[in-house]
Amino acid sequence: MTILSRRWPSRVMVGSLLVLPVAQVQASGYHFGSQSVAAQGTAHANGAEAADASTIFYNPAGLARLKGTQLTSGLTILLPDGDYQDKGSRDVFGNPVSGDAGDFLPDAAAAPNFYLSHEINERVTVGLGIFTPFGAKLDYKEDWAGRYGIQSASLETVTFNPSISYRFNEHHSIGFGVSAQYIKSVQRGAADVKGASRQLAGQFVDANYESTRNAASPILGPIVGIIAGVPVPEEITSCRGVADRDGFVDCVAGNFADNVEGDGYFRVEGDDWGFGWNIGYMWEPTESTRFGVAYRSNIRHTLEGETKWSFAGVQGGVPSPDTSLEGGFTIPILGIYVPPADALRELFDEGNWDNPGEFAATRLHPNSKARTAIDTPEMLSFNAFHQFNDKVALMADLTFTRHSRLDEVRIGIDQVAGYPYFNGVTEGDLSVKQDWKDTYKISLGMNYQYSDDLLLRTGVAYDKSPVNSTQLRHPAFPDADRYWLSFGANYRVTRDTSLDFAYSYVQFSSGKMDYQDGCSPAGWVPGAGGLYQDSGVRCTGNGGNYTGEYNTHIHFIGLALNHSF
Repeated sequence: MTILSRRWPSRVMVGSLLVLPVAQVQASGYHFGSQSVAAQGTAHANGAEAADASTIFYNPAGLARLKGTQLTSGLTILLPDGDYQDKGSRDVFGNPVSGDAGDFLPDAAAAPNFYLSHEINERVTVGLGIFTPFGAKLDYKEDWAGRYGIQSASLETVTFNPSISYRFNEHHSIGFGVSAQYIKSVQRGAADVKGASRQLAGQFVDANYESTRNAASPILGPIVGIIAGVPVPEEITSCRGVADRDGFVDCVAGNFADNVEGDGYFRVEGDDWGFGWNIGYMWEPTESTRFGVAYRSNIRHTLEGETKWSFAGVQGGVPSPDTSLEGGFTIPILGIYVPPADALRELFDEGNWDNPGEFAATRLHPNSKARTAIDTPEMLSFNAFHQFNDKVALMADLTFTRHSRLDEVRIGIDQVAGYPYFNGVTEGDLSVKQDWKDTYKISLGMNYQYSDDLLLRTGVAYDKSPVNSTQLRHPAFPDADRYWLSFGANYRVTRDTSLDFAYSYVQFSSGKMDYQDGCSPAGWVPGAGGLYQDSGVRCTGNGGNYTGEYNTHIHFIGLALNHSF
């Protein structure tokens, strides 16, 4: 039997954060939502209309219908509004985590687009599209209930899409394009230092239960205190009345963790260029009717960047995990090992305790390189357009998106050569389970030629979310099914110049969340014995359960200039 163990546990003290490299955005999956003001006016039902050069995005075969040289330059402004109601989020130990999410969506966001087409001859037309396919901005309050999942996220992308179309005859045309896509992501979240301190303290007490129980004893405890020159701390002695082992372990661990205040913070950013392609076909059985099919490939990105940790806001003190208890003596007959007095003073005298934030910064979490692989989903669209008379045209679009490519988001964190990791234990990967499902979007639209110079548009759409269940909705991506109602207009200013206007109201279904983080603040997946049992599997996360409900709607406002040369 021993009074105290010879060494503290050789484990990571704070592994605490879980973030996504791609965050919540404003349309199905992480699509931005609008690539053309003309298309927005019909709720994106006009893939077969080929009204202007933005057909490069929706169906490049439509380029064959454009005469001369045409330019379209637009800007879409988003005005999101959402609220979050927490329904009982808890940390890894089951304690309530409270805090208002605040205005986590931006007041406004904007995305430009640019399209240019040029008719080389009656059969060949070329074009260039520059647009923003994905985008996101989330900024929760620093102390909100889900801070251990994520605090802020930013996603920026731009795609360059040169294209070419070929008209076989008056009935058939095909189009093809290649894409160069740049993506940049920045994420930030909180690290549960208090939870990590409690977890590691509990592991130590559990591994040395009899020793710690003896130190808490009213008889043996004072003896140890005399040897150390300081009494056994109240964090241990106050638990002597707890009879069962698990309760005693948790009592001592919780007492030491109560000395810790404040969170650490984690920031990861990365960027990458990726490449893909798209193809489209258009069939025009009559002058007033046409059908289209278009496919846009996935683009594989490997984002590389940096991870940065900060623990400047952590306060309090705990015994240093570096304390060595070797070199003591064993009491004859009793077989009780007594560590050196100076080691006991390091453990018992709070004046010798370490700030856990400083320890984490210097021995556990160096700034390092990180990388993650992301596959943007491929899309397959079927669309139709029919001009009923000189006033009315109807159109429809059905788009399938292969979001099931995203099963898990995982960020690999590099080890830093020469960094004095505590007992050689390095960081594990950050990961979040998603298990997205394939989705579809169905849109119906109408044009009405009010006058020679004014064309009115409207449309409705249902856009299915890829989030598979309440248990897989993460605070970095509070997505849900959404419903579109759109209005638009094209006003001809001169023979060669026109303006497009569009307004859309997008209502999200209620987004209920009950996400369980499978990691723990100490940096390992809990073992069979619970949170104090190290399974040996390394990870970076905070554990805990994020439970709440999101309610969101967005206003889209678009303006575009069209000009023919």
